[in-house]
Amino acid sequence: MAATRSPLSVSRSSALSVQWGYSAGNLGKSVVWNSFESIMLFFLVSIAGFDAIAAGLILAAALLWDAAFDLIVARWSDRRGHASELARLMIVGAPLCGVGFWLIFTLSAPWAITAAIIICRIGYSLCDVGHNTLLIRVAHAPGDAARVSGLRLLFSASGVALLALVSGSSLSLATTEIQHRSLAAGALAGGALYIGTLLLALVATRHLATPPHGHPRRRSIRPIGTYWRHPPFRRLLLLIALQAGLVSIFQRALPFYGQAVHADAGWAGPALLTLTLAQSVALPGWMAVARHRSSRAIAIMAYGIALIGMAGLTIASIGTVGTVLIAVFGAGLAGMNLAIWALLTETVQRAVAGGAEGEATPVGLFLAVLKGAAALGNLLWAGVVTLGPVQFASSIFPRVDLLPLTATLLPFVGCCAALLLLTGPNPAFRRTSS
Repeated sequence: MAATRSPLSVSRSSALSVQWGYSAGNLGKSVVWNSFESIMLFFLVSIAGFDAIAAGLILAAALLWDAAFDLIVARWSDRRGHASELARLMIVGAPLCGVGFWLIFTLSAPWAITAAIIICRIGYSLCDVGHNTLLIRVAHAPGDAARVSGLRLLFSASGVALLALVSGSSLSLATTEIQHRSLAAGALAGGALYIGTLLLALVATRHLATPPHGHPRRRSIRPIGTYWRHPPFRRLLLLIALQAGLVSIFQRALPFYGQAVHADAGWAGPALLTLTLAQSVALPGWMAVARHRSSRAIAIMAYGIALIGMAGLTIASIGTVGTVLIAVFGAGLAGMNLAIWALLTETVQRAVAGGAEGEATPVGLFLAVLKGAAALGNLLWAGVVTLGPVQFASSIFPRVDLLPLTATLLPFVGCCAALLLLTGPNPAFRRTSS
């Protein structure tokens, strides 16, 4: 029986104003997400006075709750089946996240900071499911997946650049009290940016059509299990777990890495800026490559480049060589992120066109795995920080510091595992990304 042609399968792309307006939402999201990824643990431990393990547990618990909430929100949205549900999620979630983000850096009592983290993550989850599901609607024409994913990442890089400037200048100040006030002012601007850019994305996509659900007789009573049993999607989930759990540890480690290697936590700002500029410069090149190569091929190239960067930083991290290697790693990050989001879009569109139920459910499952893996990565890194300045000798190097070694070695292992997943006996994944 021939498949019914979905409205999303027409070849005409969304208007550029829709693509750019939608992608702008990643600017504010990037500030909040990367704050949790790169400076939040350092802020809680070194400025707010939390114990390292306690801070790691709080951040991990918040991300795990966030992951579970993503699935709940995604299933609720698909069951309701109205085009306005994603908009409602974002209208409610944006103020919650923006205000909660500002309160994290403004309050002083540990219980109050913990409550603000929870509020921020609930709001972020509401918006994350809504905004990322809209990607399936915006990038509906052939070739759109890589292009719109690239635009999103360009805005994300801009958000990381702003965070790098604020965090670098704040952490370089003389006392923790002044650092706290400076970060609070930056968080106020970041929260406002989050709310403003997501509302802009909402306005830009207000006229997009909702993809039809599968035929009622084909609807699954366990849609999450259906997607999990879909081999290409399952392998994509494994890939994002490696990305969020291990490869991203270097960004989480930057303030601690700067303190251990350069005796300056403020080094994290310029390092994060270097990483971001490298991603911004590399993204147009990856977008051009995407016109001629599959998303899987781009992912293989990108993880290979990131592997070189991490291997080099494990050996040499000082001076110009270290800066160049951080840029190499950033160029790899740009390609792997573009490929992963393009693979998500392509996989979900194929599943929905084949009669799978809902568009938000697979996005919610993807985000749940991403955040669950990030939670475990945060907890793993918090354990390394708790161990303190552990040193040991090797046959090659007379002194090896555990913290900076772990900050580069764990992403190296993550890149190796991702390459094995992408290049192994995986015909279903190859068909999906070709």
